[in-house]
Amino acid sequence: MDLPRLHGIIPPLATPLKLDGSLDEAALERLVRFQIDAGVHGLWILGTTSKFELQTDDRLRRIAEIAATAAEGKVPLVLNVSDMGTDRTRARAAMFDDLPYDYYAVLPPWYQPMCLGEVNDYYAALADTLSKPVVIYNAPWICNQLGFDQLRQLAQHPRIVGCKDVSPSFSRTLDWPVAERRALGFSYLHANDQMAISTELGSDGFVSALSNPLPELTVAIWDAARADDAERAFRLQAQLTRLAQATGFGPMLACLEVLCRHRGLFERMLPPPLRSLDPEMAQRVVDVAEVVGVLPNFEPARAVS
Repeated sequence: MDLPRLHGIIPPLATPLKLDGSLDEAALERLVRFQIDAGVHGLWILGTTSKFELQTDDRLRRIAEIAATAAEGKVPLVLNVSDMGTDRTRARAAMFDDLPYDYYAVLPPWYQPMCLGEVNDYYAALADTLSKPVVIYNAPWICNQLGFDQLRQLAQHPRIVGCKDVSPSFSRTLDWPVAERRALGFSYLHANDQMAISTELGSDGFVSALSNPLPELTVAIWDAARADDAERAFRLQAQLTRLAQATGFGPMLACLEVLCRHRGLFERMLPPPLRSLDPEMAQRVVDVAEVVGVLPNFEPARAVS
């Protein structure tokens, strides 16, 4: 059975927590449905926004169960199963093999530097043996970030089907033409909030933490850009960029927590030892959201598949 091509807005879901720090299962269900009702094109589960590295294995399993059940098969699901080495990542992925996920996302091992050949061997071995196709998760805060040439080389593997690239570069989609990627069945997903220009330059989609509180706006930008409505796309992009200012009043995820609370999605998302913003900084985040507005300032454009 052919899997759906990864494209469009694929939010990396946060992990809703109660005030006592326990998992807020009802809020997680609501968050999944909120995203799908807003028109997102997929969901990325247990990523950095979810703080997967600070969660227990039991909680990771429960999050994956709830998200998959709440999604009801309506959108493609990507599950991050990253760990420190080939055997550990295989073992972690096996925890979820019975769940209806479409793809496994994998970071390179991040504790100590490896040579390029070792990182390539890691991805090839996982792509050969994991039960789901692999999506590369390429991030600058780890010590084995993949270079652009390395991404293109790994894309040749038939079971490596895409990447989330946390890069400010807009040239990669120009240097890596859409036709070439499509021939490989590979999706280039940008982890960049400049969605209008990146779509115009050929990105296949976006894995942006801001889509948690702002799915309607990010979907509207994608739809407008894909419909070649440049005026709408770039006006909405300006709105998103103004809202992104709200993530600068402290640690990004702490600010994101405030935006999600402002939207009524959940109370908190930061497990210990991470701290929430103090009331003064939190109010500054809310002030930006209220001045700029969290819903699209234009009527949504007609979506283009």
